Amino acid sequence: MAHNDFKRYVWLIETLNRNDGVTFADLDKIWQDDPELNPSEAPLPLKTFYNHIKAVDEIFGISIKLDRKDKKYRVIYNDSEYFVSMQRALMSTLSLNGTMERYKDLDGRILYEEEPYVYPEWMRQIFHAMKYNRKIRLDYRKYGEKTVSHRELCPYCLKMFRRRWYLLAMDGKALKTFALDDRTRGVKELETEFDFPKDFDPEAYFRDAFGIRNGKPLEVQVKALKKEADYWRSAPLHPSQKEIETADDSAVFSLNVNVDAWEFIQELLSRGDRIEVLQPASLRRIMAMRIDEMKNLYAEFWQE
Repeated sequence: MAHNDFKRYVWLIETLNRNDGVTFADLDKIWQDDPELNPSEAPLPLKTFYNHIKAVDEIFGISIKLDRKDKKYRVIYNDSEYFVSMQRALMSTLSLNGTMERYKDLDGRILYEEEPYVYPEWMRQIFHAMKYNRKIRLDYRKYGEKTVSHRELCPYCLKMFRRRWYLLAMDGKALKTFALDDRTRGVKELETEFDFPKDFDPEAYFRDAFGIRNGKPLEVQVKALKKEADYWRSAPLHPSQKEIETADDSAVFSLNVNVDAWEFIQELLSRGDRIEVLQPASLRRIMAMRIDEMKNLYAEFWQE
């Protein structure tokens, strides 16, 4: 596939989404006014347009249909929330990459946060093994350990958290989570098949988790002070989050989440003095212990 063709497919999806549908005549005008993709300012051939629609469907799984009422072409997303979220995430990434390519002269002024690298071949093998319910061999070394373990796993699902991919798999008789970052040293799909439980729901499994750690949830109430409340509103910590009290200088949020998750406690600690955990008492106690431990690390300053 030609590089320019790929950019045109992304451009077509972006244009239709941005304008809530476009007639072919208006799309042709937009096309002729785009010097990056169409430097000759030539009209958009109808046959080329139909070929682009077909390619977008085949490559991205995104359908473009004509609404005969207003003669506008629109992107039609799959009914499944899963596919919609995946498609939108993909388009967001491709759109940003396309925008960056158009503004190469801004090199050095737009800074990215690097993600832990995951070998594409490993991900392809895991996808394929999940599709056909085949086991995989995972070569894995935990942080703090010197030896690599070789595990035969039944891959159940993949989950992303904080820019890292994790694999939930049956290891013997226990469900375990493995990070697909530098801890993973190799992945190989095996010929051995396994029976994926028909009643296993990955979304339900992680519903009460913060990140990747499943566990019994408790109601957590957190007071966010001043501007911190706005951050909690704009980027909820957990899908269960609700604002239950609102004041001029604070807000109280309720979450039902696994409080034993190390990641959850670290997240709360990272908010510093901008929040106060109100309940449960067990979590308040953990927060106090962690804060005291941190205080001891800087004891010389408390003695001044």
